[in-house]
Amino acid sequence: MNNAVERLSDAVERRDRRTADAGAVVAVAGVVSAAIAAVLMFASGDADAARGFAFAGMIGVIGAVTAAAKSATAERKAAFATGGVLLLIASSTMFGLSFS
Repeated sequence: MNNAVERLSDAVERRDRRTADAGAVVAVAGVVSAAIAAVLMFASGDADAARGFAFAGMIGVIGAVTAAAKSATAERKAAFATGGVLLLIASSTMFGLSFS
């Protein structure tokens, strides 16, 4: 009985680790998208393309929240939560600026 519980616990930990890793990948993609939006907005003046990349950056916030929720250590949780907030601020600012 104890072996079955340990196997199930290990399976849940592996699933949480995979989910956290996937969330981290989405968060990094969101950061890259927000950076591309800034370059498009200020360097080339292409507001429509910048708006699309900024929206993709806001989707990256979902990945950061997922990674924060499923991370095993408090340090990783704090890093992803802080990164998610900063990503939300950056991408929503770029999204709003693309309309002006």
